[in-house]
Amino acid sequence: MKAVLRFIQEFLLKNWGLKLTAILLAFALWLMVRGSQGERVFTVPLTIQIPRNMEIVSERPSFVEITAQGTLTSLAGFQPNLTYNIDIQSAGEGTQVIPLTPAGVRVGPSSGLRVMRVSPARITLKLERVIAKDVPVKVPLRGTPAQGYDLYQLTPRPASLQITGPRSVLSGIRELETEPVSLAARDQSFSTTVNLSVPDDDIHVSPGGPVEVTAELGPHRLLHTLRVPVTVLDGGDFTATPAYVSLNMLVPVTFKGRLTVKDFLVTATVPDAGPLQVQVMVKPKVELTTMLNEGIVIKGISPEEITLVRKARK
Repeated sequence: MKAVLRFIQEFLLKNWGLKLTAILLAFALWLMVRGSQGERVFTVPLTIQIPRNMEIVSERPSFVEITAQGTLTSLAGFQPNLTYNIDIQSAGEGTQVIPLTPAGVRVGPSSGLRVMRVSPARITLKLERVIAKDVPVKVPLRGTPAQGYDLYQLTPRPASLQITGPRSVLSGIRELETEPVSLAARDQSFSTTVNLSVPDDDIHVSPGGPVEVTAELGPHRLLHTLRVPVTVLDGGDFTATPAYVSLNMLVPVTFKGRLTVKDFLVTATVPDAGPLQVQVMVKPKVELTTMLNEGIVIKGISPEEITLVRKARK
């Protein structure tokens, strides 16, 4: 025990001045290091608040870099939970140049840090007004039906959709296409669902779900033409010129019946005409008087318009 005490006494008292000096120097060096200033770069998210009826159509950064200054200790221990926010909710349509300054970054005073720089120093954003419009749905087709069969009708549901987005993006869009529908070797009507092919991520579609497409197929059809007389309704003083029109029809090759003028009624209604009006142009209408094969389709009337002429008074 005496030997241990003697060793401790000699260790503490022998060259005690040098030992104390070393301790003081180490403490001073620690104070110097602790108080030394330095810089550190942090990457923080960038949020942008814009008017509700606008969208950004230019490239937009997601992050910015901030350079903070402080003691080495505070820099080493700082855990950033920062966001650089840009508020341009009162901005109008067009190009906006926005400076990014240290004042836009809020760092708590207890952190001991000071924001020196923000990179980039400015960003340029282009705002554009958001508009909406209705466009028809177009269904592209792939392949052809089985031999001897035709596509009678293609019906998408919904037939039109509302799209919203930046004005410049929507201005060139006249329709929305779906994924292609295959008709290859088909010999029966069918229904299927397909997704929309939206050409731009800035376009929002309502409703945005898949489109149901019904394809009606049947036997191959041939074009038939039939001359039918025109009946003038409520027009005792008027006659139709020409008195006959041609009905152009697609008729399935499997149809074994015979089409006659009795199967159709073509009418022309006299509009409200003044007593001095001698003639007026109208579009005739076609009605079926008998039940025909569902594959028979009237493609058109020739001529599409006829003239109703008032009869000369005796």
